[in-house]
Amino acid sequence: MIPMSRRRRPRGPVLLKGYDDCLLGLCFPRPHERSGVPVAVYSADMIAARLRDRDGMNHRAARNFVSDHIETQDYGEGTFRIVWAATAIDMGAEPDPPENTDPPAATA
Repeated sequence: MIPMSRRRRPRGPVLLKGYDDCLLGLCFPRPHERSGVPVAVYSADMIAARLRDRDGMNHRAARNFVSDHIETQDYGEGTFRIVWAATAIDMGAEPDPPENTDPPAATA
């Protein structure tokens, strides 16, 4: 039997304590990635909203706190990921053309 001090920490996702309602899901590693450990994925926007509601931060302070103090943390293998909401336009893509909602023209 391995002594307690030599046991490795169980491999698994690192979770943000107190932010379960901001958890979006799990991200599983691709076959070529060396880790093999799934990671928890959190919504940065939801975390910032919690900070605004719970701690009275304004919008900018909450976003900065998430960026500077949560998003940058590295706990090694299994460290959570933070996702900010975005659109294709935010990524530099052209906007989708508007859908045609007009009814088809009647033919005689």
